[in-house]
Amino acid sequence: MGKGIICIETEWEITTKASRRYLNSEPLLQFLSKTHGVPYIYRKVATIEELKYYFKHFSKKEYSNKYNVFYFSFHGETHVISLESGEFLDLEQLADMANGLFEGKYVHFGSCRTMLGSQTRIEQFRECTGAKMVSGFTTSVDCTLCAIHDAAFIAEIMTCKQTSAIISHMNRLYGGLQKKLGFKYAPLK
Repeated sequence: MGKGIICIETEWEITTKASRRYLNSEPLLQFLSKTHGVPYIYRKVATIEELKYYFKHFSKKEYSNKYNVFYFSFHGETHVISLESGEFLDLEQLADMANGLFEGKYVHFGSCRTMLGSQTRIEQFRECTGAKMVSGFTTSVDCTLCAIHDAAFIAEIMTCKQTSAIISHMNRLYGGLQKKLGFKYAPLK
């Protein structure tokens, strides 16, 4: 399988005033692409229908063998991502919608609190989707610290051959940052 990133991000700029952010993840992806020579695809969505469209699109064979990371940049709550339309998707709904799309891939949620709560539900999501690893945060994250962590984490995915090495390197180099963000993961067993 090739090494590449598919990033799906919420529409930060059209959200309610209290949640509005003027940022996007594409500069982070450009940095990773230039430093590690990996391709990336960046898409913004505001509705579940748009997300479904991209899931169907990325299910095509031309994408499945080239991209090993799905990076979601959304608002979040416990075991949930939220879209700008006001719609929410819990992990079970997301797994159903993905319909095998995440099999053998790293799935990372760059969102607040999506990994908060039961480790069992996260492991069930990983097992149901066939993902190699599912990861994200248990706290309300600072966007700058989250970006630093996500860049380092995805870089480790791109350079390490084993999941255990990724986690070991991250713990050694960024353990304090991971603790502050409440980084949590469920690897393939």
